[in-house]
Amino acid sequence: MGEPLLFTYPNDYPLKVIGAAADDFASHVRLLVERAAPGIALGEATVRSSSGGKYLSITMDARLESEEQRRAINEALKVDPRVVYFL
Repeated sequence: MGEPLLFTYPNDYPLKVIGAAADDFASHVRLLVERAAPGIALGEATVRSSSGGKYLSITMDARLESEEQRRAINEALKVDPRVVYFL
């Protein structure tokens, strides 16, 4: 028996990704997500800098069609060396 699903699909899944501050971090995160789940619809990214300016927080919604997409995105973010933390 498989694991119970945490979400119902389709789902507007909120992504929050934190990494070291860099001019291209938001586009890097978007590319990671698009490669992990081709054809996915992504909302506009909101970028916030930490109080010390060392980190950036990227927040965006991803329109997921399946649990497999969610898992693929989480795995891509988990293994990327530029990603410090994600929710």
